[in-house]
Order: sequence, then structure tokens, then C-alpha cells
Amino acid sequence: MRLYLSFLLIFSIILISNAQDNTISEQIKTERDIELNSLQNDLVNNKIKITNLTEQLSLLSKKEYGQKIELQEQIQRELDNRIKILEESPKVKIKSNGQLAFAELIKIQKDIQPAKLYLASNGFYTKLGKFDNLQNYSEFTSWKKEYDSWYQKKKGKNTTFDYIDKTIALITDSSNEIPLFGSISQTVTSGITLILSNLKSRDENLMSKTPQVLTLLNSIGQFESEKSILDNEWKTIDGELKELQSEYKTLVDEQITFYDIDKAKYNLFLSATLDSDISKFKVYSREKVLKKLQFLDNGNNQNWMGKVETYMHQVQSIRIRFGQLTGRMLDNIEKYEKLFSKYTDPNKFSSEFVTKAQDLGTDLKQVKENFILQFKPNKYIEDSAVMYIKR
Repeated sequence: MRLYLSFLLIFSIILISNAQDNTISEQIKTERDIELNSLQNDLVNNKIKITNLTEQLSLLSKKEYGQKIELQEQIQRELDNRIKILEESPKVKIKSNGQLAFAELIKIQKDIQPAKLYLASNGFYTKLGKFDNLQNYSEFTSWKKEYDSWYQKKKGKNTTFDYIDKTIALITDSSNEIPLFGSISQTVTSGITLILSNLKSRDENLMSKTPQVLTLLNSIGQFESEKSILDNEWKTIDGELKELQSEYKTLVDEQITFYDIDKAKYNLFLSATLDSDISKFKVYSREKVLKKLQFLDNGNNQNWMGKVETYMHQVQSIRIRFGQLTGRMLDNIEKYEKLFSKYTDPNKFSSEFVTKAQDLGTDLKQVKENFILQFKPNKYIEDSAVMYIKR
């Protein structure tokens, strides 16, 4: 679980629907729709003019040659105008989509706020980190006190007992960070069972407490074994997020250069805490993107639309993959819920272990609620899939 905690501190993605982000995106979409509607109206009016001119032309006789020439010229001008209108529509879409792409790209960067989720779930992860620490269980510490007293009398007289003591010392020392499952758990359990079989009536206290410790060790061992499978999924997610983070940084740097955006202003934006400063950069960057696209549209780059479309698809891909990874995170949290729900019967497991598991289950419920409130994987993926208007 330390891996997951580290993963949260560095790479957790809080996909919050931020009002400021939506303002910029919605403004771009609104202006885009106004322009496209205006072009559509121009097309309709153009069609009406061509139809009227064509009808007028059909009513003229052969003798009205001069008027025919004039009407034909007017029709040609309107046809030329129609071509310009039709050519302008995809440019408007590309310019709007280019602005949207960069706005959404920097929104992803602001979404990477690991402290928010970590602080919200700090209680859960703090407790989970101590969950398999035997020193936090009175059942164990009480038994250990009796055991140490018993072993002092046996020390150096029986090599088997000396070996067992070393394994007990190994799991008792939390600094060793040895997970309490698998072969180490089996070795300790077998060793304590052997000790139990060698106890005499004078060792009544140790004898009465040993079954409880065996149940505790078995409970923790079984839980940790199942939890390790879930931990491996966090490790996989962590690796994929690191790869995605690297791709993201490369894409941001490339677009900042392409759109002539001041890198110093972008760095200030990353550390900005005031809404006004954040909003100021978003407005600035949008103006820079639009200015560059207008410059390119004026014949300064014949392939500018293809370049912008490439950026669009790259941003869309990163957003969708962020959403997918977030969905996997939520799925793993739900698997933890199922895991904790299995350890609720004190007749099968250590009563103290069950109590701590129930306590952690309650904390995990709050973590899930916070996660769902802040992460919306399906909506994020759906929004990303339809974030652009097609040419």
C-alpha cells in the first residue's frame, strides 16, 4: 500500500469540473457556434440569391444579351462567394477546436492536484499503513510479554526455539517491512504452534493467549495475501500514469512553442493559487492560440490545419486515457471494499482484527465518496470523445 500512497502523492489526477475551465471552453464553443450559424445564414442567403438570379436569367430573351451577361456575371460572383463561405466553415471549426484543445490541455495540468485527494483520505491511508503492524494489536503485545518471559528461560537450550524466536523477532520489527503473509507467515505460525504444544501447566497465561495470536496472525496473513494482488494493480497504474505524464509534458512544451506562448507565464500559471491569476493566463493563452491560427490562415503555412488536428487528437487521447486510468483506480477502491467486507466475522477472524477492519472499511467508504465526487471517469471519457466539432 506504500506504493499506492506514493502514487497518490505524485500522480493522482483530480478531474474536477472547474467553473473557470468551463467558462473558457463554453466561451470558445459559443463564439464558434455564432460564427458557424452566421456562415450557415450566409449560405442560405447565397443560395436564395443564386436561385433568384438564375430565374431572372431564364426569363430573358435572346435579344436581351447585355442583361444576360450581367446576370451571368452576378451568378458567377455569388458562386465564387459560396466557395469562400464553404472554405471558411472548416477553418472556423479547426480554429475553435485548436483553442479548445489547448484549453483542455492546460486544464489537465491543473487537474493534477495530488494533495487534495491525499488530504481527504489521509486518515484511511495512515491506518492502513499500520494495519499489519503487530505492535498495534493488544492481543499480540500481551502475548509477546508472556512469550518473552517464557523464552528467557529456554534461550540457548533448544535450537528450534531459538530459531522460532528469530522469526518472531523478524515480524515484530516493523522496520524490516516484511509483509506478513506467505512463507514467513507460515513459518511463524508453525513455530508458535510448536511452542504451544510444548507448554506446561505452569505456562497457563502464555497457553491461554497463544490461540488468539495464531488467529490474529492467520487473519493478517490471509488479508495481506489478498491485498497484495490489489497492490500490484496500483503498481501497473502508477507506471502507466508516469508514461502518460511524460507524454503530456512533451505535448505541452511542443504546443507552447508552436503557439508562441510565454513559457515563463505558463510556469507562473502552474504555481498560481489566485483564481484571477489562473483565469488571466487562460485568457492570455487563448488569445495567443487564436492569433497564431489567424496568422497561419493568412497563407503562412499551407499545412496548418493538419498540424492543429494532430494536436487535437493527441489532447483527446490523453484526456481519454486519464479517464480510463481513473476508472481503474475507482474499480480498485471498490475491490478493497469487497476485501474488507470479507473480514467482518469475529468467529472466523481475530476480534481485534475485525474491529480494525470495520473501522478501515468506514474510512474507505469516505475515500470512495470523495473519489466519486472529484473523479468522474465515464463522464470525462464521454466528454473527451465529443469535445470537438467535426470539419
